[in-house]
Amino acid sequence: MQTLRGWLFYIWFSITMIPTACTVLILWPFASRRFRYEKVALVWCRLVIASLKVLCGVDYRVIGLENLPKNPDKPVVVLSKHQSAWETLFLPIILGNPAGFVYKKSLHMIPFFGWALKSMRMIAIDRKEGRSAYQVFLERGKNFVKSGWWVLLFPEGTRTRPGDRNTVYKTGGARFALSVGAEVVPVALNSGRCWPRNSIRKIPGTITVSVGPVIQTEGKTAHEVTEEVRSWIEQEIDRFELQA
Repeated sequence: MQTLRGWLFYIWFSITMIPTACTVLILWPFASRRFRYEKVALVWCRLVIASLKVLCGVDYRVIGLENLPKNPDKPVVVLSKHQSAWETLFLPIILGNPAGFVYKKSLHMIPFFGWALKSMRMIAIDRKEGRSAYQVFLERGKNFVKSGWWVLLFPEGTRTRPGDRNTVYKTGGARFALSVGAEVVPVALNSGRCWPRNSIRKIPGTITVSVGPVIQTEGKTAHEVTEEVRSWIEQEIDRFELQA
């Protein structure tokens, strides 16, 4: 049943994604990136999250929203746990400020979705380029924060399974935050318990998302900031499990 409901969700996901992507592309010459992000992309994300609850019984709760920075002139880097595709749809909804993802350039090859993503001119990098890919990230990221957008990264670099404590938190996000004088917002979540990695099935339940206190970067090293992020996120996830 969980797999069947998962298939129903993905069918609905595809049906709604194609016209949404086409709308983003059609508006490209006429509307700003922010307009298309807020009036088209986020509307679709809300629809998908609501559909997931109806079709698969996957709900959510959010704690710590009061920790989100309120100063629009201060650059912000969000560093989040990554367990499924769910958070890529959900986090932009709750942040309260446009946020650009750092993602693989190869996603641009996906019909409709990838084309629309490319038109948004976020921060696409080719990991095969190694160190030069990070330079591309720095340049594009700096332009992003200058335009008032936040930057959203997953410091583990890939999706992890619930309970996996062996992943390494990479310092790239912290290094970027230091380079632009940004505050860092850590986000803990356990989406993998309802949206398993590399699986069609969706498991009914409630995903918990916790937004942590702002981490100041001034006077710290990238490793220190990364360790603060890792420590807070992993301790918060342990707290979720104790309450379950």
